[in-house]
Amino acid sequence: MICDKIKKLDDLLCNYLKPNKSIKHVDVSRLTAPGENYGSVMYKLDITIENRENSNEEILHAVAKTIPENPLLRLLFKIQTTYTNEMAFYQIIIPTILDFQKELNIPKTLDCFPRCLGIRKNLEKNSDVIDENAVLLLENLAISGFTNIDRNEGFDLETSKLVLRDLAEFHGVTLALKLNKPHVFEKNVKPYCLDFEHNSELMRDLIALVANEDQECAKILSTIPNFGRRPKPMPNEPFATIVHDDLWTNNTMQKFENGKPIANKMVDFQIYSYGSPATDVFFYLWSSVPLDVLKNHIDQLIEYYHGHLVKIMKIYACDVKPFSLEAFMEEIKRISQFEFYHALFFYLIAVQAPKGGLDITKTPTAAEIVKNVSSKAKEKTWYMIKECYKREWLR
Repeated sequence: MICDKIKKLDDLLCNYLKPNKSIKHVDVSRLTAPGENYGSVMYKLDITIENRENSNEEILHAVAKTIPENPLLRLLFKIQTTYTNEMAFYQIIIPTILDFQKELNIPKTLDCFPRCLGIRKNLEKNSDVIDENAVLLLENLAISGFTNIDRNEGFDLETSKLVLRDLAEFHGVTLALKLNKPHVFEKNVKPYCLDFEHNSELMRDLIALVANEDQECAKILSTIPNFGRRPKPMPNEPFATIVHDDLWTNNTMQKFENGKPIANKMVDFQIYSYGSPATDVFFYLWSSVPLDVLKNHIDQLIEYYHGHLVKIMKIYACDVKPFSLEAFMEEIKRISQFEFYHALFFYLIAVQAPKGGLDITKTPTAAEIVKNVSSKAKEKTWYMIKECYKREWLR
Protein backbone atom coordinates (compact mmCIF):
# COMPACT_ATOMS: atom_id res chain seq x y z
CA MET A 1 0.00 0.00 0.00
CA ILE A 2 1.48 3.34 -1.05
CA CYS A 3 -0.22 5.34 1.69
CA ASP A 4 -2.15 3.91 4.63
CA LYS A 5 -4.18 7.11 5.08
CA ILE A 6 -5.20 7.56 1.42
CA LYS A 7 -5.98 4.34 -0.41
CA LYS A 8 -5.08 4.01 -4.10
CA LEU A 9 -3.25 7.32 -4.21
CA ASP A 10 -1.87 6.49 -7.65
CA ASP A 11 -5.43 6.27 -9.01
CA LEU A 12 -6.30 9.57 -7.35
CA LEU A 13 -3.33 11.19 -9.10
CA CYS A 14 -3.96 9.55 -12.47
CA ASN A 15 -4.35 12.93 -14.23
CA TYR A 16 -1.08 14.15 -12.76
CA LEU A 17 1.08 11.07 -13.25
CA LYS A 18 2.43 10.51 -16.75
CA PRO A 19 2.67 6.95 -18.14
CA ASN A 20 6.34 6.84 -17.30
CA LYS A 21 5.94 8.11 -13.72
CA SER A 22 4.99 6.28 -10.55
CA ILE A 23 4.75 6.95 -6.84
CA LYS A 24 7.82 5.72 -5.00
CA HIS A 25 7.19 6.93 -1.44
CA VAL A 26 4.75 9.03 0.59
CA ASP A 27 5.31 10.87 3.87
CA VAL A 28 2.02 11.63 5.64
CA SER A 29 1.27 13.77 8.69
CA ARG A 30 -1.66 15.67 10.16
CA LEU A 31 -1.79 19.18 8.74
CA THR A 32 -3.94 20.87 11.36
CA ALA A 33 -4.49 20.24 15.04
CA PRO A 34 -7.84 18.83 16.20
CA GLY A 35 -10.27 21.68 16.84
CA GLU A 36 -8.91 23.85 14.03
CA ASN A 37 -10.94 22.06 11.33
CA TYR A 38 -14.24 20.63 12.48
CA GLY A 39 -15.67 19.64 9.10
CA SER A 40 -12.69 17.66 7.83
CA VAL A 41 -9.41 15.93 8.64
CA MET A 42 -6.47 17.48 6.80
CA TYR A 43 -3.27 15.59 5.95
CA LYS A 44 0.04 16.85 4.60
CA LEU A 45 1.43 14.57 1.89
CA ASP A 46 4.97 14.70 0.49
CA ILE A 47 4.83 12.35 -2.50
CA THR A 48 8.05 11.15 -4.10
CA ILE A 49 7.45 10.47 -7.79
CA GLU A 50 9.96 8.54 -9.89
CA ASN A 51 10.47 8.81 -13.62
CA ARG A 52 11.00 5.20 -14.69
CA GLU A 53 12.81 6.19 -17.87
CA ASN A 54 15.69 8.06 -16.24
CA SER A 55 15.21 7.33 -12.50
CA ASN A 56 14.84 11.05 -11.76
CA GLU A 57 12.70 11.92 -8.76
CA GLU A 58 10.46 14.84 -7.88
CA ILE A 59 8.43 15.59 -4.77
CA LEU A 60 4.79 16.61 -5.06
CA HIS A 61 3.62 18.52 -2.01
CA ALA A 62 -0.09 18.10 -1.42
CA VAL A 63 -2.86 18.48 1.12
CA ALA A 64 -5.53 15.79 1.43
CA LYS A 65 -8.94 16.78 2.75
CA THR A 66 -10.88 13.81 4.13
CA ILE A 67 -14.15 13.43 6.01
CA PRO A 68 -14.30 13.84 9.81
CA GLU A 69 -13.42 10.78 11.85
CA ASN A 70 -16.29 11.35 14.29
CA PRO A 71 -19.67 10.05 12.97
CA LEU A 72 -21.53 12.90 14.67
CA LEU A 73 -19.37 15.49 12.93
CA ARG A 74 -20.07 13.77 9.62
CA LEU A 75 -23.76 14.20 10.32
CA LEU A 76 -23.46 17.79 11.59
CA PHE A 77 -21.46 18.88 8.56
CA LYS A 78 -23.70 17.05 6.08
CA ILE A 79 -20.76 15.47 4.29
CA GLN A 80 -22.87 13.98 1.50
CA THR A 81 -23.73 17.51 0.42
CA THR A 82 -20.75 19.60 1.50
CA TYR A 83 -18.08 17.29 0.08
CA THR A 84 -19.98 16.74 -3.16
CA ASN A 85 -20.35 20.48 -3.62
CA GLU A 86 -16.75 21.34 -2.74
CA MET A 87 -15.59 18.78 -5.27
CA ALA A 88 -17.91 20.39 -7.83
CA PHE A 89 -16.38 23.77 -7.04
CA TYR A 90 -12.95 22.57 -8.17
CA GLN A 91 -14.15 20.18 -10.85
CA ILE A 92 -16.88 22.29 -12.50
CA ILE A 93 -17.17 25.86 -11.22
CA ILE A 94 -13.52 26.95 -11.39
CA PRO A 95 -13.06 25.53 -14.93
CA THR A 96 -16.29 27.29 -15.96
CA ILE A 97 -14.98 30.62 -14.63
CA LEU A 98 -11.60 30.17 -16.31
CA ASP A 99 -13.20 29.21 -19.64
CA PHE A 100 -15.38 32.33 -19.44
CA GLN A 101 -12.33 34.51 -18.86
CA LYS A 102 -10.33 32.86 -21.64
CA GLU A 103 -13.19 33.35 -24.12
CA LEU A 104 -13.01 37.08 -23.42
CA ASN A 105 -9.19 37.08 -23.62
CA ILE A 106 -8.88 38.31 -20.05
CA PRO A 107 -5.09 38.50 -19.51
CA LYS A 108 -5.17 37.82 -15.76
CA THR A 109 -7.45 34.93 -14.86
CA LEU A 110 -8.77 34.33 -11.34
CA ASP A 111 -5.94 32.95 -9.22
CA CYS A 112 -7.05 32.98 -5.60
CA PHE A 113 -7.64 29.23 -5.15
CA PRO A 114 -5.27 26.29 -4.65
CA ARG A 115 -4.66 23.97 -7.60
CA CYS A 116 -6.68 20.77 -7.48
CA LEU A 117 -4.64 17.58 -8.00
CA GLY A 118 -7.32 14.93 -7.64
CA ILE A 119 -10.86 14.24 -6.49
CA ARG A 120 -12.57 11.06 -5.35
CA LYS A 121 -15.91 10.36 -3.65
CA ASN A 122 -15.27 6.66 -2.96
CA LEU A 123 -13.55 3.59 -4.39
CA GLU A 124 -16.63 2.28 -6.18
CA LYS A 125 -17.48 2.78 -9.83
CA ASN A 126 -20.66 4.64 -10.76
CA SER A 127 -21.35 5.78 -7.20
CA ASP A 128 -21.79 9.33 -5.89
CA VAL A 129 -21.81 8.37 -2.22
CA ILE A 130 -19.26 10.15 -0.04
CA ASP A 131 -17.59 7.58 2.22
CA GLU A 132 -14.41 7.19 4.27
CA ASN A 133 -12.35 7.01 1.05
CA ALA A 134 -13.52 10.41 -0.17
CA VAL A 135 -10.55 12.73 -0.81
CA LEU A 136 -10.00 16.20 -2.15
CA LEU A 137 -6.31 16.53 -3.02
CA LEU A 138 -4.97 20.07 -3.37
CA GLU A 139 -1.56 21.67 -3.73
CA ASN A 140 0.16 22.46 -0.45
CA LEU A 141 0.17 26.25 -0.49
CA ALA A 142 2.68 26.39 2.36
CA ILE A 143 5.41 25.22 -0.04
CA SER A 144 4.85 28.40 -2.08
CA GLY A 145 5.12 30.55 1.03
CA PHE A 146 1.44 30.89 1.98
CA THR A 147 0.48 30.77 5.62
CA ASN A 148 -2.51 31.18 7.93
CA ILE A 149 -2.39 34.14 10.26
CA ASP A 150 -3.30 33.69 13.94
CA ARG A 151 -7.10 33.57 14.14
CA ASN A 152 -7.01 35.12 17.61
CA GLU A 153 -5.21 38.18 16.24
CA GLY A 154 -6.97 38.77 12.91
CA PHE A 155 -5.86 40.71 9.83
CA ASP A 156 -4.18 44.10 9.83
CA LEU A 157 -5.39 46.81 7.45
CA GLU A 158 -3.23 45.91 4.44
CA THR A 159 -3.92 42.19 4.67
CA SER A 160 -7.64 42.90 5.10
CA LYS A 161 -7.58 44.92 1.86
CA LEU A 162 -5.74 42.13 0.05
CA VAL A 163 -8.38 39.56 1.03
CA LEU A 164 -11.21 41.97 0.12
CA ARG A 165 -9.59 42.64 -3.25
CA ASP A 166 -9.61 38.94 -4.14
CA LEU A 167 -13.10 38.54 -2.72
CA ALA A 168 -14.30 41.41 -4.92
CA GLU A 169 -12.65 39.80 -7.95
CA PHE A 170 -14.29 36.45 -7.19
CA HIS A 171 -17.70 38.08 -6.79
CA GLY A 172 -17.18 40.40 -9.77
CA VAL A 173 -16.21 37.66 -12.20
CA THR A 174 -19.06 35.37 -11.15
CA LEU A 175 -21.54 38.26 -11.35
CA ALA A 176 -20.24 38.97 -14.87
CA LEU A 177 -20.67 35.30 -15.76
CA LYS A 178 -24.26 35.38 -14.48
CA LEU A 179 -25.08 38.58 -16.37
CA ASN A 180 -23.30 37.71 -19.63
CA LYS A 181 -23.95 33.96 -19.78
CA PRO A 182 -26.94 33.25 -17.53
CA HIS A 183 -27.53 29.80 -19.07
CA VAL A 184 -23.96 28.73 -18.21
CA PHE A 185 -24.29 30.11 -14.68
CA GLU A 186 -27.61 28.31 -14.18
CA LYS A 187 -26.13 25.02 -15.41
CA ASN A 188 -22.62 24.99 -13.95
CA VAL A 189 -22.74 27.17 -10.83
CA LYS A 190 -26.12 27.67 -9.24
CA PRO A 191 -27.10 23.98 -8.80
CA TYR A 192 -24.18 23.45 -6.40
CA CYS A 193 -24.90 26.45 -4.17
CA LEU A 194 -26.22 25.45 -0.75
CA ASP A 195 -28.59 27.17 1.65
CA PHE A 196 -27.38 26.75 5.22
CA GLU A 197 -29.27 28.15 8.18
CA HIS A 198 -27.30 29.21 11.25
CA ASN A 199 -30.00 30.00 13.80
CA SER A 200 -29.98 28.09 17.09
CA GLU A 201 -30.89 28.52 20.73
CA LEU A 202 -27.20 28.15 21.61
CA MET A 203 -26.36 31.09 19.34
CA ARG A 204 -28.99 33.34 20.93
CA ASP A 205 -28.08 32.32 24.47
CA LEU A 206 -24.35 32.87 23.98
CA ILE A 207 -24.75 36.31 22.39
CA ALA A 208 -27.19 37.33 25.12
CA LEU A 209 -24.84 36.21 27.91
CA VAL A 210 -21.92 38.25 26.56
CA ALA A 211 -24.08 41.25 25.64
CA ASN A 212 -25.72 41.42 29.05
CA GLU A 213 -22.36 42.06 30.70
CA ASP A 214 -22.48 45.54 29.13
CA GLN A 215 -25.37 47.76 30.20
CA GLU A 216 -25.77 49.55 26.87
CA CYS A 217 -25.64 46.31 24.87
CA ALA A 218 -28.18 44.68 27.15
CA LYS A 219 -30.53 47.61 26.59
CA ILE A 220 -30.05 47.42 22.80
CA LEU A 221 -30.84 43.72 22.64
CA SER A 222 -33.94 44.23 24.75
CA THR A 223 -35.33 46.45 21.98
CA ILE A 224 -34.69 43.94 19.16
CA PRO A 225 -37.85 42.04 18.16
CA ASN A 226 -37.33 38.35 17.31
CA PHE A 227 -33.75 38.54 18.57
CA GLY A 228 -31.67 35.93 16.74
CA ARG A 229 -34.68 34.49 14.94
CA ARG A 230 -34.59 36.36 11.64
CA PRO A 231 -34.81 34.11 8.57
CA LYS A 232 -31.98 34.12 6.09
CA PRO A 233 -32.87 36.70 3.41
CA MET A 234 -33.69 35.53 -0.07
CA PRO A 235 -31.15 36.30 -2.83
CA ASN A 236 -31.67 39.81 -4.14
CA GLU A 237 -31.12 40.54 -7.82
CA PRO A 238 -29.03 41.78 -9.48
CA PHE A 239 -26.48 41.40 -6.65
CA ALA A 240 -26.96 37.67 -6.06
CA THR A 241 -24.09 35.41 -7.07
CA ILE A 242 -21.96 32.63 -5.61
CA VAL A 243 -20.65 33.56 -2.15
CA HIS A 244 -18.14 31.70 0.01
CA ASP A 245 -20.35 31.97 3.13
CA ASP A 246 -17.51 30.97 5.48
CA LEU A 247 -14.67 33.40 4.76
CA TRP A 248 -12.55 33.90 7.86
CA THR A 249 -8.92 33.71 8.93
CA ASN A 250 -8.61 29.91 8.77
CA ASN A 251 -10.14 29.79 5.28
CA THR A 252 -7.66 32.16 3.68
CA MET A 253 -3.88 31.99 3.33
CA GLN A 254 -1.49 34.82 2.60
CA LYS A 255 2.01 35.17 1.23
CA PHE A 256 4.25 37.89 2.68
CA GLU A 257 7.35 39.59 1.33
CA ASN A 258 9.39 41.83 3.62
CA GLY A 259 6.46 41.80 6.03
CA LYS A 260 3.94 42.98 3.42
CA PRO A 261 1.10 40.80 2.09
CA ILE A 262 1.53 40.18 -1.64
CA ALA A 263 -0.83 37.28 -2.46
CA ASN A 264 -3.90 35.55 -1.08
CA LYS A 265 -5.69 32.24 -1.53
CA MET A 266 -9.19 31.26 -0.43
CA VAL A 267 -9.90 27.69 0.68
CA ASP A 268 -12.66 25.50 2.15
CA PHE A 269 -15.57 25.86 -0.26
CA GLN A 270 -17.90 23.49 1.58
CA ILE A 271 -20.94 25.69 2.15
CA TYR A 272 -20.87 28.28 -0.64
CA SER A 273 -24.29 29.61 -1.50
CA TYR A 274 -26.24 31.76 -3.93
CA GLY A 275 -26.71 35.07 -2.19
CA SER A 276 -25.46 38.59 -1.66
CA PRO A 277 -21.76 39.47 -1.87
CA ALA A 278 -22.48 41.68 1.15
CA THR A 279 -22.83 38.45 3.15
CA ASP A 280 -19.16 37.58 2.65
CA VAL A 281 -18.01 41.14 3.31
CA PHE A 282 -20.01 41.46 6.53
CA PHE A 283 -18.99 38.04 7.86
CA TYR A 284 -15.33 38.54 6.95
CA LEU A 285 -15.06 41.98 8.55
CA TRP A 286 -16.66 41.06 11.85
CA SER A 287 -15.14 37.59 12.20
CA SER A 288 -11.59 38.27 11.09
CA VAL A 289 -10.64 41.95 11.33
CA PRO A 290 -9.49 43.14 14.79
CA LEU A 291 -11.27 45.82 16.73
CA ASP A 292 -8.72 48.62 16.25
CA VAL A 293 -8.84 48.22 12.45
CA LEU A 294 -12.64 48.15 12.41
CA LYS A 295 -12.92 51.26 14.58
CA ASN A 296 -10.68 53.28 12.28
CA HIS A 297 -11.23 51.78 8.84
CA ILE A 298 -14.52 49.88 8.44
CA ASP A 299 -15.97 52.34 5.91
CA GLN A 300 -12.68 52.51 4.06
CA LEU A 301 -12.60 48.71 3.79
CA ILE A 302 -16.19 48.50 2.53
CA GLU A 303 -15.53 51.22 -0.05
CA TYR A 304 -12.28 49.51 -1.08
CA TYR A 305 -14.11 46.24 -1.69
CA HIS A 306 -16.93 47.95 -3.59
CA GLY A 307 -14.56 49.98 -5.76
CA HIS A 308 -12.72 46.85 -6.81
CA LEU A 309 -16.00 44.97 -7.44
CA VAL A 310 -17.17 47.70 -9.83
CA LYS A 311 -13.74 47.85 -11.49
CA ILE A 312 -13.83 44.12 -12.21
CA MET A 313 -17.39 44.23 -13.57
CA LYS A 314 -16.48 47.07 -15.94
CA ILE A 315 -13.74 44.89 -17.44
CA TYR A 316 -16.51 42.48 -18.45
CA ALA A 317 -18.66 45.28 -19.93
CA CYS A 318 -21.35 44.91 -17.26
CA ASP A 319 -23.80 47.70 -16.53
CA VAL A 320 -22.63 48.82 -13.08
CA LYS A 321 -25.37 51.39 -12.43
CA PRO A 322 -27.40 48.93 -10.30
CA PHE A 323 -24.25 48.18 -8.27
CA SER A 324 -23.62 51.63 -6.79
CA LEU A 325 -22.07 52.08 -3.37
CA GLU A 326 -25.44 53.24 -2.06
CA ALA A 327 -27.08 50.08 -3.36
CA PHE A 328 -24.35 47.94 -1.82
CA MET A 329 -24.77 49.64 1.55
CA GLU A 330 -28.47 48.80 1.36
CA GLU A 331 -27.47 45.20 0.68
CA ILE A 332 -25.38 45.21 3.86
CA LYS A 333 -28.33 46.57 5.82
CA ARG A 334 -30.64 43.94 4.30
CA ILE A 335 -28.46 40.88 4.96
CA SER A 336 -27.17 42.06 8.34
CA GLN A 337 -30.46 41.33 10.05
CA PHE A 338 -29.51 37.66 9.74
CA GLU A 339 -25.76 37.78 9.20
CA PHE A 340 -25.10 39.76 12.39
CA TYR A 341 -25.94 36.72 14.50
CA HIS A 342 -24.06 34.31 12.25
CA ALA A 343 -20.87 36.42 12.29
CA LEU A 344 -20.94 37.20 16.00
CA PHE A 345 -21.73 33.64 17.07
CA PHE A 346 -18.99 32.28 14.85
CA TYR A 347 -16.51 34.82 16.20
CA LEU A 348 -17.26 33.79 19.77
CA ILE A 349 -17.41 30.02 19.28
CA ALA A 350 -14.68 29.45 16.67
CA VAL A 351 -12.45 32.45 15.95
CA GLN A 352 -11.80 33.33 19.59
CA ALA A 353 -11.99 29.79 20.93
CA PRO A 354 -8.93 28.55 22.82
CA LYS A 355 -6.24 26.72 20.87
CA GLY A 356 -7.48 23.25 20.04
CA GLY A 357 -11.03 24.56 19.69
CA LEU A 358 -14.18 23.38 21.43
CA ASP A 359 -15.50 19.84 21.49
CA ILE A 360 -18.70 20.57 19.59
CA THR A 361 -19.66 16.88 19.57
CA LYS A 362 -20.69 17.33 23.22
CA THR A 363 -22.90 20.38 22.46
CA PRO A 364 -21.58 22.70 25.18
CA THR A 365 -23.98 25.11 26.84
CA ALA A 366 -23.70 28.87 26.37
CA ALA A 367 -22.61 29.19 30.01
CA GLU A 368 -19.76 26.71 29.41
CA ILE A 369 -18.62 28.50 26.25
CA VAL A 370 -18.71 31.96 27.79
CA LYS A 371 -16.10 30.85 30.35
CA ASN A 372 -13.59 30.72 27.49
CA VAL A 373 -14.55 34.08 25.96
CA SER A 374 -11.67 36.50 26.52
CA SER A 375 -12.05 40.11 27.60
CA LYS A 376 -10.76 41.12 24.15
CA ALA A 377 -13.51 39.10 22.47
CA LYS A 378 -16.12 40.61 24.75
CA GLU A 379 -14.93 44.12 23.94
CA LYS A 380 -15.24 43.46 20.22
CA THR A 381 -18.68 41.90 20.75
CA TRP A 382 -19.93 44.99 22.59
CA TYR A 383 -18.52 47.26 19.88
CA MET A 384 -20.17 45.17 17.16
CA ILE A 385 -23.57 45.37 18.86
CA LYS A 386 -23.36 49.13 19.38
CA GLU A 387 -21.92 49.92 15.95
CA CYS A 388 -24.34 47.71 14.04
CA TYR A 389 -27.26 49.15 15.97
CA LYS A 390 -26.10 52.70 15.22
CA ARG A 391 -25.81 51.87 11.51
CA GLU A 392 -29.20 50.12 11.50
CA TRP A 393 -27.47 46.82 10.75
CA LEU A 394 -29.14 45.44 13.85
CA ARG A 395 -32.86 46.15 14.23
